[in-house]
Amino acid sequence: MKIHSLSLPLAAIALFFSSTVGAATATSTAPKLMIDLSKFKLTLPVNSTGGITGKAADIKPAELNGNPGYSSKYFYTDTTGAVVFYSPANGATTTPGEGSDHTRSELREIYTGAGTTEWTNAVGGTMTASLRVDQVADKSGKAIIGQIHGLSSMMILVYYNVPKKTIEVRYFTSPDNTTSQTFVAASNVNLGAKINYKIQWIGNSASVTVNGSTFNKITPAAWNKVPVYFKAGAYSSTSNAGNPASAATQVCFYSLNIQH
Repeated sequence: MKIHSLSLPLAAIALFFSSTVGAATATSTAPKLMIDLSKFKLTLPVNSTGGITGKAADIKPAELNGNPGYSSKYFYTDTTGAVVFYSPANGATTTPGEGSDHTRSELREIYTGAGTTEWTNAVGGTMTASLRVDQVADKSGKAIIGQIHGLSSMMILVYYNVPKKTIEVRYFTSPDNTTSQTFVAASNVNLGAKINYKIQWIGNSASVTVNGSTFNKITPAAWNKVPVYFKAGAYSSTSNAGNPASAATQVCFYSLNIQH
């Protein structure tokens, strides 16, 4: 499978691509044909040479949307028509030794309004998705499947809790992330079951709807004008230490849309 417009080190990542990965079978259909990738960059669970140590590599929008479009064993389309995000437990991370030390295959929104890559509640935003969670790395227990994230803070995390079979929402009450509230948005959700969510923040109103159940919050003034962006994919929310080499998190998106 060809990869368009990749530097030579990143191109090496594609050499690991195989026709069957995790629980899904790959096709030759580029993910860009299933999801509008012009609004995102992709973070991988490997570094720029395809190794599993150090800083995670990013695939830029131009590379994701090239001809024929980016695919690898960490990001591809399966025979169900879903875009697969595959993240081995042991791999490169975004800020090794400093902040996040958990692997991910995850899209990060690149906002294009007002000359910035982030937006604020004055602009507002809505992300909707339809997906399934195939597997979560053994020691993780949870997989983050959607976020509103700031440059130095988190606002909303939507994640699948494996032992409880729930979809949960964690809401941070202020940008310093010292306090948060967690709500169960959906129960009795098995691995492989279809999940629909909508994450929204406009003005001082934030909401998350999962499978028809809605959680609402009035955001305090401290959140006003804080730059944020959406994220979606497969991200293990807790430490992966002690996982076997085969452990991985895999999340498959049937649709993903952002509006501002």
